[in-house]
Amino acid sequence: MKLHELQPSPGSHHARKRVGRGPGSGHGKTATRGQKGQGARTSVNLPKTFEGGQTRLTMRIPKLRGFHNKWRKHFAVLNLTRLNRFEDGTEVRPETLLEAGIIKDVGAGIKVLGSGDLRRKLTIHAHRFSAGAKRKIEAAGGTTAVIEVPAPIREKTKRAKNQPKPARPAETTELPEAVEKVESDQAAPPKASKKAKAEPNEKGEKDQPIRATGSEDSPKADKGKKKS
Repeated sequence: MKLHELQPSPGSHHARKRVGRGPGSGHGKTATRGQKGQGARTSVNLPKTFEGGQTRLTMRIPKLRGFHNKWRKHFAVLNLTRLNRFEDGTEVRPETLLEAGIIKDVGAGIKVLGSGDLRRKLTIHAHRFSAGAKRKIEAAGGTTAVIEVPAPIREKTKRAKNQPKPARPAETTELPEAVEKVESDQAAPPKASKKAKAEPNEKGEKDQPIRATGSEDSPKADKGKKKS
């Protein structure tokens, strides 16, 4: 039996607290609320982290600041010294490492580093190899095999910069006859009719054609000239 295992007897219940019954209730005259103040009111609604007005702990502790890459890849790091437990000629794969308890999670992939010496001739399948690790594995007579990982599938929100623009449909230069006819009718200004010329203007006078002065068709002679 431990302290965190203690429980009340089955079927028992705790007597509810009776407020406002005086000192005889066992909770004092003010029902354990003290005299006046914020905690003595019925509408007290303070957060659990309230510390009487001083800066609460959640505000005092430092926060993680700066940029955090949410697409960062976490690799399972594997050193060469941990591969000496396998026998010569063994093909070391991610499943083998998980069964042996060398790594706990593959994550984004397994990266082999060149820390330590390798004394076994192994064929290691991993996602990445450092230059030093690859050199030591080949010096021990083993081989390295890189596991290709497909690119993650993500929802496309915007067109990437290196992605080509979609091809536009070829524009046709020839227009149908009906469209050409409509465009020619719109471009030509309407001709004024003879009746429109004879219609009176805003002042009620008829528009008369302007003739040159002193011509033979003019009924009146020019002013200031003597008749011949």
